[in-house]
Amino acid sequence: MSKKQDDRIVSFLSDIQKEGKATGKVAIEDFEEALSTISVIMNEDVAQAYRDKAEEDWPTAKMAIYCHDCQDIVPAGIGKSLRGNDRTVCGACGSKKISSGRREVLESFYHIEENKKKRAEKEAENR
Repeated sequence: MSKKQDDRIVSFLSDIQKEGKATGKVAIEDFEEALSTISVIMNEDVAQAYRDKAEEDWPTAKMAIYCHDCQDIVPAGIGKSLRGNDRTVCGACGSKKISSGRREVLESFYHIEENKKKRAEKEAENR
């Protein structure tokens, strides 16, 4: 909290937080029950669905690497850091300036299809 200005307390908290309504406190009648449920982070229905399926049938996400120098999704390469440890680099140009994530997220975030169309149009104009 900061000093008072014009008889108001200046704070970065929202009005709800100042009033104490968004503190995250929960009324605890039965301490043992609250303690046993507070650390539950897995939904039992989801866990049961994964137990019922074979591991080969679990949904997967396609991971990819985007190279900022090539401005495209590229295969992964293995490079060395200054200390001699292995690190992931661009498989096309060897650049360390890469981002990794799910393929569809990288394509939408870096606008890969739109950028390819723009580059193709520029090349067509230059010819």
